[in-house]
Amino acid sequence: MGFDDTLLRGLGGDITPQTWIGECLRAHSADGAAVVAEGSPDDAGTRAVTYTTDDTAAAVADLQYAVGIGPHAESMADGRPHAAHVHDTRDCDRWTTLVDELHRLGVVAVRTFPIGPPSRPLGTLQMHWCTGSTSEVDTTAVAVVVSRRLELLTPRLSPLRDRVVVDAVLDRTDDGFDHGTVNMAIGVLMTRHSLAPSAAAAMLRADAYSNADSVTARARALLSALDE
Repeated sequence: MGFDDTLLRGLGGDITPQTWIGECLRAHSADGAAVVAEGSPDDAGTRAVTYTTDDTAAAVADLQYAVGIGPHAESMADGRPHAAHVHDTRDCDRWTTLVDELHRLGVVAVRTFPIGPPSRPLGTLQMHWCTGSTSEVDTTAVAVVVSRRLELLTPRLSPLRDRVVVDAVLDRTDDGFDHGTVNMAIGVLMTRHSLAPSAAAAMLRADAYSNADSVTARARALLSALDE
């Protein structure tokens, strides 16, 4: 009997996105999860957290988006599962801000699993742990199960295929997200630092996050500085 069959037996026939994700968490002693959709890498404004089990899962998803690095970004780039561990010195060295913030949230590990085709993931399923060890998690089995249950997860990602979704993390402290201003600032960063659009957007988001400010406000400040 495969891992997927074991999960389905645990559900007892009541298969919904909520119950299926809940059974995945139970099987791996995880504390929460989120489903995060993301649009084209060339459009840095398209992202949505389409499902969360709790506030911590939402915070972890927003954190990875704000700093622009971590397991989610890597899963979106190569279509493979990735993880971050607060107590892993390698993760601490390469993702210092992310790891520090995960520790502040009380999270010890995050694992992400791409949803959809590996060549162009639609988003990720993100699971996090607040206690214990994730060393015994069968990453391959979870990845296979995610790929087999797209009918449960993909419908939650579909809005990004039809329209731009401005995520709340971009507009949390502003009176309105100014898409034109943000895109102009991203263009400046692309030219100044020879960055791809997604990397320039991540730089702008990280600046806003570190200054507890909105992306729009930081974009305006960047553009204003050009006129001085």
